Order: sequence, then structure tokens, then C-alpha cells
Amino acid sequence: MKPVRWPGALMTPFTQWVDTFFSDDDPGFKTWRKEWEQMPAVNVREKADAYVIEVAAPGFDKADFKVSMEDGVMTIRAEKKAEAEDKAKDYIRKEFSYSSFERRFTLPDGVEADKVKAEFKNGVLHIDVPRKAVEVKKAGKEVPVQ
Repeated sequence: MKPVRWPGALMTPFTQWVDTFFSDDDPGFKTWRKEWEQMPAVNVREKADAYVIEVAAPGFDKADFKVSMEDGVMTIRAEKKAEAEDKAKDYIRKEFSYSSFERRFTLPDGVEADKVKAEFKNGVLHIDVPRKAVEVKKAGKEVPVQ
């Protein structure tokens, strides 16, 4: 049995498309990769009485963050704007810098949304999401019939 060979005319557009999609020259891929690379790393830990979320955001300040809760979804936003101006003898140079991100987390049932606390320290945003106390159900009892 002979191996099947594809005509080169059919494979060339496909291989070119694959090469373009995964190359650095494709503007769509560059945009997606740039956005993904700017997304801060997040750790989520579960403790007995709370969930702890840690967001690594070096270069940001405490005032740059907004944490909000709505319908069981916690949204973490950060936005930083900077402007630098350099004046010399014959020229003026002005540079703008802007960086932002937004992450959303769907919280499980049984958390106390009104008691969430956030603290920014050493480039890491720490968010404590306390759990509601679990009520221990009493064992059923049998009622004697008289």
C-alpha cells in the first residue's frame, strides 16, 4: 500500500496559517500573549475558616487596587498611570506609562462576603474571605408516643 501524499498546493496555505498563528509576527497572538503576560500570578489557599487569595503585583501601590463583591463574584482591579517629563536644552520628552489588570473569582457558597479583608504588603495583595460557621446538626431523637 502506498502512503498518501497531499498535494503541496493544499498543505502550503495550512502550514503557512499555522506558522503565522504561532509566530511573533501575528498581531492577534502578540496582543493575547501581551495581555496574558501582564496578568499577575495568583495563589488561592483554603484554610479551615477562610479562603486566602494572594495576588503578586509588584510596582503597584495600595491605592491602585479596587476589590469588589457582587452576586458571589469577587473582582480584583488594579490600574497604575505614570507620567514622566524630561526637559533639556533643546527638547522636551514626555512618556506615559499605563498598566492595569482585572481578575474575577466566583466564590463558593458559605462565605461571608461582608467580612472580606484585603491588605497590600511588599508587592502582594492578600485577601481573606472568611467562611460562615458551619452549624453542627444535632442527632435526631425519637419522640415517644403516649
